[in-house]
Amino acid sequence: MSNEIQTGTVLVQQSALLHSLGTKGEFYSDQWCSLGTDESAQLDRKLRAIGWNFFFIADELRTIVPPWGGQRTLRAGVKRLLARAGAQQFNCMQLSNILRERFLGIPFLSVVAHARHVQQGSRMDSLEQRTSKGNGSKPK
Repeated sequence: MSNEIQTGTVLVQQSALLHSLGTKGEFYSDQWCSLGTDESAQLDRKLRAIGWNFFFIADELRTIVPPWGGQRTLRAGVKRLLARAGAQQFNCMQLSNILRERFLGIPFLSVVAHARHVQQGSRMDSLEQRTSKGNGSKPK
């Protein structure tokens, strides 16, 4: 899998959980690795098998970047979104759309993502609980 960002890419915080599930991701930035669409589907199946959940957060994370610069500028936009997801203590993020748009004739890329979160149990922990637990602890 290449480290190229595209719609459907899932980014996961590097953790003991990720390694214990045998999921292979590519280093993306400081604490994050990227999974392709096949790897993210496998991750979901593995998590369900051990009784964990892969929560989808409906609220969109959105940023814009200039269309020139290719993957480099897209990477900068994705890092901004990762910072926002991490600030809320979510340990995953999935890119939903990368759109070419124009405003007053000026082109830009709109990057849309959704935070995701891996945890044990069927109820999403609150921000305080996620902060106190830390993200991605190893399953028992």
